[in-house]
Amino acid sequence: MEKISRINNFDLLRLLASLQVVIIHTSEHLKINLFFLKDILKYFPGVSIFFTISGFLIYNSLKRNNDLKKYFRNRVLRIFPALVVCLIITMILLSIFKVINTSTLLNKEFWLYLLGQLTIFQYYTPDILRSWGVGTPNGSLWTIPVEFEFYLVLPLIVLVLTKIPLNLKLLLLAIISIAVNLYFGISETIYIKLLNVSVIPYLYCFLFGVFLCHNWGNIRKYFEGKALVWLVIYLLYCMFFGELFNFFKPGYHTNIIGFFSHFLLSCLTISLAYSSTTLSDKLLKHNDISYGIYIYHMLVINSLLSLNLQKSLWHLFLVIFVTCILGWLSWHYIEKNFLRLKK
Repeated sequence: MEKISRINNFDLLRLLASLQVVIIHTSEHLKINLFFLKDILKYFPGVSIFFTISGFLIYNSLKRNNDLKKYFRNRVLRIFPALVVCLIITMILLSIFKVINTSTLLNKEFWLYLLGQLTIFQYYTPDILRSWGVGTPNGSLWTIPVEFEFYLVLPLIVLVLTKIPLNLKLLLLAIISIAVNLYFGISETIYIKLLNVSVIPYLYCFLFGVFLCHNWGNIRKYFEGKALVWLVIYLLYCMFFGELFNFFKPGYHTNIIGFFSHFLLSCLTISLAYSSTTLSDKLLKHNDISYGIYIYHMLVINSLLSLNLQKSLWHLFLVIFVTCILGWLSWHYIEKNFLRLKK
């Protein structure tokens, strides 16, 4: 497999993706009118970009070193230390806003919530916590179990049935993932809601990244330095077909037009990563604060909602500023220190 260059813009892309999520969530929950900016941002969904980058980089990591013990240890070190600290801060905020108290400790639903937050069931929220903010303490964490399930599935995809070409396996699994979306897209049963927070309906996004990484040696010439070309292709596609699907809706889509748009967005994402490749290092100096921004922004939004601070553009700036500070602190004092253990 072609060696993937470590000089790229993935840190910058993850930062922009996390800010897209922050801006969209803030405008929706705090009722802030962003006019046409919101419509533009919806065509660059941060979660989809995260999933594509994850598929690309995690597959590359697994191929460079297929020691599964090290593979899973590194994934845990990347996700859970910062997540545990975020949970502690969540508990502090819930106490400050009097959502929980000492009697809450006697409620088994509260302990189930804590167990879910410390494993891979972050989407679970008991009724006793729904009085704060938007109705869930940190709703954006639904992507954590999806991400971790992908970490579990990827070694199976790569290491099982090795006589079948990987591209064929990726194609079949992507078709299955898309078919699940098409078939169950209009259903709202509890089983479909549970399926919607699993990796299955989002697997195709990860697989796009895996596919591009696996074939990088043959296709890199069409991506490196070609970000403007891919941007024009993607925008033209959105211009002609954008009204035919709900691009931003998390979870299921109802027609094939939307899935092809995700593939084009994946191509654009990877091309941006390998165009003007020194841009990220110049701006961020190898600091990746995107994960901290992502896991903390809903805590800030919920706090502002509890204080009845909404509908002003200044509140959007406040959310961005505070979450960036929290992301910076999380990276420098938690994430970076634990990532050193990977070596």
